[in-house]
Formats: sequence, structure tokens, C-alpha cells
Amino acid sequence: MDKDAIVEQLYTSFIGKGEIFNRNFNEILLKALDSVSDGISFCDKNGYLLYVNKACCEIVGADKEELLNKKVDSLSPDKPMLIEVIEKEKSIIDIEYFWNFKGKKTHLINSGYPIFDEDGTIIGAIDIFRSIERSRKLANTIAGHQAFFMFDDIVGESNNLKEVINLAKTFSKSNESILIYGETGTGKELFAQSIHNYSNRKRKPFVALNCANLPNELIDSELFGYEEGAFTGARKGGKPGKFELANGGTLFLDELGEMQIHIQAKLLRVLETMCINRIGGNKPINVDVRIIAATNRNLEEMVEEGKFRRDLYYRLKVLYLEIPSLKDRKHDILLLADYFVKKLVNKGNKYVKGLDNKAKEMLMKHSWKGNVRELENVISRSMFICDGEWITESVLVTAGFQELKYEEIIKKESIKISKDILMNTLNSTEGNKKKAAEILGVSRPTLYKFLKKYGL
Repeated sequence: MDKDAIVEQLYTSFIGKGEIFNRNFNEILLKALDSVSDGISFCDKNGYLLYVNKACCEIVGADKEELLNKKVDSLSPDKPMLIEVIEKEKSIIDIEYFWNFKGKKTHLINSGYPIFDEDGTIIGAIDIFRSIERSRKLANTIAGHQAFFMFDDIVGESNNLKEVINLAKTFSKSNESILIYGETGTGKELFAQSIHNYSNRKRKPFVALNCANLPNELIDSELFGYEEGAFTGARKGGKPGKFELANGGTLFLDELGEMQIHIQAKLLRVLETMCINRIGGNKPINVDVRIIAATNRNLEEMVEEGKFRRDLYYRLKVLYLEIPSLKDRKHDILLLADYFVKKLVNKGNKYVKGLDNKAKEMLMKHSWKGNVRELENVISRSMFICDGEWITESVLVTAGFQELKYEEIIKKESIKISKDILMNTLNSTEGNKKKAAEILGVSRPTLYKFLKKYGL
């Protein structure tokens, strides 16, 4: 088949049968196909490669002379898709495909289509493909795998918060793993996204996985993906895991303390080799991913209890951030409250000037176990209920906000934890640090600081 015949067949395939073919259209059509960023190749029914566009050569790393007029199955040790399309005389749509040319393996998303003449006899096949990286980028855009928050979005003026922000900015310049500790609602993902957007990976994906929101049997497939037929119900064509989707960017593992031990072992291996295997697959896939993990649990305690792998803990805790709780940055409470009021007003909610003095006093006395998230929820409910210009004490109460009792305030703010009090409390709980922290009214990290202070 000569060049004109190839172009005519391509023209017929793309434009439609039965139209008069204009020979002067050859050059325009070939230029048009060369301008497409997807790779395109065409072979005859005997498997000889008769056409490749410019993108095809760039993607597989070859010159046109190395490909044209060669039998396609002689160019790669694996069975080419075009041969399979010709044999089955059926299209194969959007499958992952590895093209191995001169020892270089290229990971593709490929679709192949048989081409028939007017009598329905197959005369060749055409395939259209793109690199897996481009397909992942498109998938990440559609799935919303992007980081939106920046360090400027973190509201607060307290010194301990500013110190953590400065440390996080320093960590952003590294590709090492980061472990973020913080109580519920302190903004761990806000920091993770800000670190990503401050790093040299900011134009790459930010993929988040909450380890507590998935059944343990699904975390494996979510992290590493699976091949078609790997298990009952597996998606046709398989599915990439979070590591593949995050390739080149950041993988954020939230609620890390909920991850099962057997998954921890697999995660450790990936961190050491930066290579994954899908469930049911035998082809290793190299990945370049920066891990940011977050937890509100004491992983050191879990390590001692045998619930978390020691080697994984130290592999993730290369860099460490501890986000201060709201009760440890009390000067930011009213600043955040005003910020949330303005944010809701700007969204088109009813106009409210802010909080009156009594309402502010209530907020300042609260323990804020839910931290910034709890404060935002309180302000949101109060804005909905408020029918005046100011959020008052009665509005907060109607919104379900309860002021701490006097005894609780004394417990939270005035207690001085001496060594004797600490030892007696630990003895009463038979060494249970979690219960001791609850009795003393402090967080477990604070309890550990006292233990260290007193050498216990």
C-alpha cells in the first residue's frame, strides 16, 4: 500500500466513507495528524506499520525510519495491540499498555480500532495512545486531586503557630517524608496542602487518602491499585492506586494511626523502593511520591503496644510537625471567630457585624476539644440563628454552645500538675496514660511533656 492509499484510508476512516477524496488533501491531513499530541499509528492486515505521526515517535522514543514498513510484532517482545485488534476484528478501548522498544518500556493508555473496506473485510488497524502520565494528570484534574490551600490561608497570630508555619515552609524545600501530629480539627490537611503548594511539586498532583474512612480490606487496593480480574468485582481494565495517581507529587495519608499492620509493611516497602505492584499484577511500577502523613494518635505509644511498626514510624518521622491546639493559642480564638463571620458574610449569608463582649467571653472560656473546626461550626450555626447585628450570648446558647462549668475552668486553666500529682494519677490508672491525661484535663502530648520534665 503506497502513501496515498494510506492517507486515503485514514481520510475515509476519520471523515467518512463515500465522500470524494481530494488528492490535494494529503499534505494537509498528514500535517494535521502530526499536530495531534496523541500518538497515532496504522498497520495493514499483515501487521506492517505503514504510518506513525510525530507524537507516536516522541512518546516511544524512536525515529519514523525505525518504525515504518516494519512488522509491528518485531518491534516489541510483547504482543502489540494492533495485532490483537486485527486478529479479533474488534476495538479495544482505553487499556493500559506497555510498549517495549529497544529496552525502553513506555507505559501508555491505548485504544485500537479495526479498519474495514466497503465489503467488510479487514484491511488494517489504527491505534491512538498517550503516555500514562498525561492520562493521570487528566484523571487527577477531574477527580479534584489538587491542593488549594496556601500558608496565607492559615489564620492566627500566636507565636507557637508562627513557629510551626516557618518550620513547615522549611520542610517544603525537602522531599523527605513528613509526619504531622495534631488534635482533631487543628488543620492538619491545611498544613499538608500548604506544604505541597510551597514546594517544587506544586504543579503536580496532591492526592489524599483518609485511612479511617475506608474498610481495611480496601486500603490495599486504594493505595496500590489492581489489575483486571484481580478479585471479584474488579473494574474492567484495572485501576491505578493513589501512589500512581500522585506520581511526581504528594500523597497525603490522613488518620495514619488507623492503618492495619499488614498494610504498614507494604507501605514501608514502597517508601524504601519507590516501586509498587498492583494487586494481581506482576509488572513493577516506579513512582516518585512525597509522603505527608497525619495523625491525632500517639504513634510512639502505639509502637510500644505493638500496634504500629517501629521502622515505619521512623521512616515517616524524618521531619515532624506538631500543630498547636486552639486552647494553646487562645489569642487566636477571637481572631478566628471574626474571620469565620466575615467569610460567611462574603458568601452571601445574612449580615452580622460580629460577636458582642459576652459572647466573646464565652468563646474564650471554652476548652475547644474540636479545635478550629469546632469553632467554625459554632460560628456557622450562630450566624444561621442570629436575627440581629451581633452574635450574643443567648444566640450561642440557642446554637447549642455550652459555657464551661466553673469546676471545668479550674481544671483546665488553673491546675498546677506537680510531680506528686502526676505520679498519684498514674498510679490510680495503673499506668494508663490516656486515662491519666483525661483525669488531669490535658492532652496526651502535654502529659508526655510533664513525664519528660519530671524524668518519669
